[in-house]
Amino acid sequence: MAPTKKQMEHRRATLRPHPVRDQIVDVMRSYGRPISPTQLSRITGGTLGSVAYHVRTLVAAGVVELADEGRVRGAVEHFYMLSLNEQEATLSDPVGTLLSLCGALTVPGPEGGYPRPVALDDRARRELRGVISQLQPEVRAIASASTARAAQG
Repeated sequence: MAPTKKQMEHRRATLRPHPVRDQIVDVMRSYGRPISPTQLSRITGGTLGSVAYHVRTLVAAGVVELADEGRVRGAVEHFYMLSLNEQEATLSDPVGTLLSLCGALTVPGPEGGYPRPVALDDRARRELRGVISQLQPEVRAIASASTARAAQG
């Protein structure tokens, strides 16, 4: 029996961020067409078993859905695609990731006391999303140039 919408929402809410799942979602988003775990494992460098496990986890959470099946050397190959829109497909909070990368998850406590966790209001979240949007094209350009250099040799 297929899980209900409420069950999938609960699974999605309890899905912990994981670098392999984040990478799978990012590849699927970039690829834009249905893709198989075999293709994903070649792209990500992960083992087929690990990638297939994480794809199944994403399917159970309703993030990814089966899009097509095909026969390959007598076996059935499954092709998956994102089932959520661009914003919902982000499994980890990009603002939280930015804070972590910049070492800004805490702020000094009053009068030199213990550090306190950062509490972001709506304005701060908007401003940090703006920083991310400005940074994305440059990061993608650097990644593309590096990939091109690696391919040349």
